[in-house]
Amino acid sequence: MATWIELLASAVIAFTLFQWLSFHRIRSKLGHIPTLGSDWFILSYFDAWKFIFKAHNMIPTGYTKYNKSIFKMPTLTTSSRWLVVVSDLEMIEDMRKAPSDVLSFRGASLDLLQSESLLKDHIRTPPFHVPVVRTPLTRGFSSQFGEVSDEIKASCNQWLDAGDDWKAFVLHKSLVHVVCRTSNRFFVGLPLCRNPEYLKIQENWTLHVMLSANLLNVTPNLLKPIISAMLLPVHSAIKKVEKILAPVIQQRLDKLKLHGQDWEGRPNDMITWLINAAPPENRNIKDISMKVTLLNFAAIHTTSLTSTNILFDLAARQEYIAPLRAEIEEAIASHGWSKDAMNRMRKLDSFMKESSRLSGFSGISMRRKVMKDFVFTNGTVVPAGVTVAVASGEIQIDPEYYEDPRTFKGFRFSDMRENGSDELDPLRHQMISLDPTYMLFGFGRHACPGRFFAVNEVKALLAYIILNYDIKLEGDSTVPPDGFWFGGNRAPSSSGEVLLRKRRID
Repeated sequence: MATWIELLASAVIAFTLFQWLSFHRIRSKLGHIPTLGSDWFILSYFDAWKFIFKAHNMIPTGYTKYNKSIFKMPTLTTSSRWLVVVSDLEMIEDMRKAPSDVLSFRGASLDLLQSESLLKDHIRTPPFHVPVVRTPLTRGFSSQFGEVSDEIKASCNQWLDAGDDWKAFVLHKSLVHVVCRTSNRFFVGLPLCRNPEYLKIQENWTLHVMLSANLLNVTPNLLKPIISAMLLPVHSAIKKVEKILAPVIQQRLDKLKLHGQDWEGRPNDMITWLINAAPPENRNIKDISMKVTLLNFAAIHTTSLTSTNILFDLAARQEYIAPLRAEIEEAIASHGWSKDAMNRMRKLDSFMKESSRLSGFSGISMRRKVMKDFVFTNGTVVPAGVTVAVASGEIQIDPEYYEDPRTFKGFRFSDMRENGSDELDPLRHQMISLDPTYMLFGFGRHACPGRFFAVNEVKALLAYIILNYDIKLEGDSTVPPDGFWFGGNRAPSSSGEVLLRKRRID
């Protein structure tokens, strides 16, 4: 009779043998692609762990070593345990053109976020929220700009409550609150967008998902159901959101049943749009609540991270404040506090884009899972099951694409828009524009559909802060606080502070 120790040892040996065979099977299909790190079974695991904490150092090494080409890295965040990284613009164009059944954005996202374990049946509902973001959300911003700007003012007064004297704020922490409340004014409206319990859930859910996903990524598949069941914050948060939103959603569903989609007094917000867009079988509290939560997941922390980086850059470069204020004041004087005024803030748009170019929140972009063997036009084959991505962070500081690329030039893109020789330059160099040399929002058919809303929300927030506050770094420093990296993603320093006071007009 075997003892439990012998059974455990046998299980470990069987698991290790299975992993070894899987590793060599996949590696043999990728042998033609050079490796950054080790090709050996055991050593590759050390490099995979290293990727989690040092990807921001490893990717530049690969970009330099295999310039304008392709390389692979061992990682724990893909199902194949390999990440193929591309840096050639022609290969990026190949990826852009590939259909979704060949290179899948959804497949890569499901692996990265471990959605099969964390979200279970929710991921099987159709993504009807995507066209809602692409069309009603984008179009509705103009008509509801007044409500968004009111929420920016109210939330800044609460979370950035500076007076006549300088006061220190942990910037990212404060802006998460501001962005969550402002976004939800558009998503769920009043009074829910000011419900403390609801806002806290939405702010924390993204962090819970990311931490849980990283834990599951390093967990053997056999143990994932057990570990997933223990991740109570993710699952309980979804139930709490359902409970909070249930009365509103049910009321809208009842109105829809009685009067159709255009019933009188219908609120013009995300809940209404989602109900109208949902297939009949998904018009229920559970699915609509989940889509609202997923939209918060996509919006809150990306927008707050971007805003934080921009304000750190502004606080460190005081010479930009006066010209930005002048532009903002001129636009508002001519067009009021409106989306039209935001469109005329070209210098602000340029400053935002330059900050994001140099301190974006990810070193890689266009992450896709290969569903069928994919052949680049140069003949390189990436087998099915492997994840491929673009070294976007390094492309954005490559001297081939940008003059003096590592120097911060806040009006780099506004100058390009004004002085370019091409008639499309005024459009091409906007922050929302898609470009293989600037991938904050991705590239191709799966580029962020909410980028129009996000850029205008950030612009409105920054315009309000620049007009109403003085800002600087502690000790008049000219160096923004460094952020931290995790798995190729960058976040601002969690303790990074700026000094704010109510604006003094001399």
